[in-house]
Amino acid sequence: MLDAAPTRVCVISRDRRYLYVNREFTEFAQRPMEEILRLHTRDLVGEEVSARLDPYADRALAGEVVSLEGWINYRRNGRRFIAWTFTPFGTATGRQDAFILFMRDLTDQKLREEEAEANRDRLRAILEGIADGVNIVAPDSRLVLANPGFLRMFDFPPELGTPGTPLADFVRNRLRRADLRPDEDPRDPEEAMVQRRVTDIMNRPPGRQEETRPDGSIIELRTTRLADGTLVNTYSDLTLQREAERTRRANLEALRRNERLSAIASLLGGVAHEINNPLAVVAAQALLLAEEAEGTPLAERAEKVRLAAERCGRIVTSLLASARQQPPKREVVDLAQVLEAGLELAETAETVELVTEVPPGLPAIRGDAVQLAHLVGNLVGNARAALAGHAVPDGRPRILLRLSALPEAVELRVEDNGPGIPEALRERVFDPFFTTKPQGQGTGVGLALCRTIAKAHGGSIAVETAAGGGAALVVRLPRPN
Repeated sequence: MLDAAPTRVCVISRDRRYLYVNREFTEFAQRPMEEILRLHTRDLVGEEVSARLDPYADRALAGEVVSLEGWINYRRNGRRFIAWTFTPFGTATGRQDAFILFMRDLTDQKLREEEAEANRDRLRAILEGIADGVNIVAPDSRLVLANPGFLRMFDFPPELGTPGTPLADFVRNRLRRADLRPDEDPRDPEEAMVQRRVTDIMNRPPGRQEETRPDGSIIELRTTRLADGTLVNTYSDLTLQREAERTRRANLEALRRNERLSAIASLLGGVAHEINNPLAVVAAQALLLAEEAEGTPLAERAEKVRLAAERCGRIVTSLLASARQQPPKREVVDLAQVLEAGLELAETAETVELVTEVPPGLPAIRGDAVQLAHLVGNLVGNARAALAGHAVPDGRPRILLRLSALPEAVELRVEDNGPGIPEALRERVFDPFFTTKPQGQGTGVGLALCRTIAKAHGGSIAVETAAGGGAALVVRLPRPN
């Protein structure tokens, strides 16, 4: 029976000589049994091994059963991990004349354990060092592992990262911080919500999905399901990546917008140049006509022609300045005067009520009066076009221009009581060549140039809803330091 056992067995006398060894022992010692019997232990295993095991042999000879395990260096077999059991073996009178030594060689098992532990240590170091979150959930909905990145990403306390923590504890923590999914109602019973979410997590199909958290961060979740039902989840914070993508798209859009504005500038420059030459002839002839018609019934008509020609000249000059995208002058500008000049550029039908509100003591700004006047003229013209053919509630189309001083800027509001601008189009109306007017009635250039002028002055322009439901174009220009 002992020869068939996979354990090494030997019986050693009080004077440390081998009385019996089994087959497994002889194979390990690489000697036949006849050479081993009556041999002293130190002659077989060496002084070092013998000295290490003698104290335990003495305890067995004193009647004690002793067990131990550990690494030991054999002369022939090298470094091995052995589990020893020293058992007393003696006469019926109780005197221990020998002891039985059982030895199990656990070297291969121990090497596998050490390798597995080293792998776990490496994995633990990797998981602790990465920013991504990782957790492993057993089929019984309990945590196997959670790295610090996961706990930080979802603001979980460190104690929840203890292996064995129920998945429900994580869900409760999030619910009590009002970290809800879009389909969850905070008025529902907490435990019902916990069970629903735990069930959803455990039944989650493998693959990728994204979650937007209440703070606006975007988390990508990748789930892998092992054969036994264990879930391995990894989490990546995509917030910065998404912001970078949005910035890149915005930069590309800005580049396309600048290209369109350059095309507009070239077009406007050509048109203005072509108009300017015949317009100069019209202006000169109108002046001569007014002089010749002085004192006659035609004098008033001639004066109107002259004034209209001068007005066209100012419009062309303003268009050329905008088209060439010249940097705005940095002169002290009185916005009340700019408002007046802008209204001269804009032709408003007599049926439209025009109201201006300019408070006294309005601070001046630094900028280009001609460009700002052109901005005002475009905004008024845009409001006038919106009112054309539109039935207003009180029957009287109205445009309000209001200047007001803010702590760090001066604001110009151009409001109308027309149909307004839908929310979805409030950013697109500033795109070059985009227009909501019927075909042939709009170029989509005016508001794009208004934004260019406002930005060139360090300001902004935006669409809001007027008090009466119409559109309000709001321009803010910084006050000088």
